[in-house]
Amino acid sequence: MVLSNYTFGLLQNGKVLQREIADPLNVRIMGWIMFLVSVIGIAVNLRVLQTFFKQKMTSFYIMCSSKTLSNMIIILGDNFTGPTFFNMLVNQMVSYGIYLLGPVTQLMISVNRLMVMLFVKKSITQNNQKITVAVLVVFWIIAVGGCDDDIGEAAMGFVILCAILSNLCNLIVVIKLAMSMNKKHLDSESVRRRQAKSRKLFIQNCIQDWLFGIDSVNSTYIDLIYDGILFRFFLDIFSNLMTPVLDGCVMLFFNHGGEKKQSVILSVKKKDTTTQNTGSMGRF
Repeated sequence: MVLSNYTFGLLQNGKVLQREIADPLNVRIMGWIMFLVSVIGIAVNLRVLQTFFKQKMTSFYIMCSSKTLSNMIIILGDNFTGPTFFNMLVNQMVSYGIYLLGPVTQLMISVNRLMVMLFVKKSITQNNQKITVAVLVVFWIIAVGGCDDDIGEAAMGFVILCAILSNLCNLIVVIKLAMSMNKKHLDSESVRRRQAKSRKLFIQNCIQDWLFGIDSVNSTYIDLIYDGILFRFFLDIFSNLMTPVLDGCVMLFFNHGGEKKQSVILSVKKKDTTTQNTGSMGRF
């Protein structure tokens, strides 16, 4: 087996074992798997980003767009190949800095929903977008500049904490919404629609919360159970790549129905406007 100078150096220094070095054929197969998954992931997240840009840019869609962008950077970073120094720099930035943006943004989305539900005020709504953009800019700067390769367990704990807090916020929103519906005398169709939308958002957020949590546990503990190369590949590198891909798929799946509904509404409005204009012209 022909080894690169970098791999040979790690082997000489005892940083890797002979059994941990993959066969060239396996490397090619794993490389092609990652490439194909990455293409799908970029395409899905681009489609989601396009869907968000068609909406009115509220704080919710600004945060969703930011998360989609961080997903794409993680996917591209996992496929980056360059000099050793830049490989290490990009790997640290993507694996810890940009990666942690996902759970943080998801928590921000849940907190935003909770704040809107509990404190419905015009002043909050008017300044919400500016505050959201400012906070996201700060987090992006920290994510790009703050990279440390020795925070594996701390990062895992942080991701799980974000998931738990986000779930709690979403649970409070669901309970609050259910209580408000019981108090108001709404027709059954309106109640069913709002309850269905609430359940849908709750399920979506829970899935997105724990995608990053499961991946963190995989890459921190589960991949250490067995030294097999394929096992560690799928539980570490591939798991890390699949997380932003699946996150994009979840957003695409849950927002696809809303996009179709909005298209129908716009078509109906356009038809009504055309009919009204035709009727007005007919009177002259």
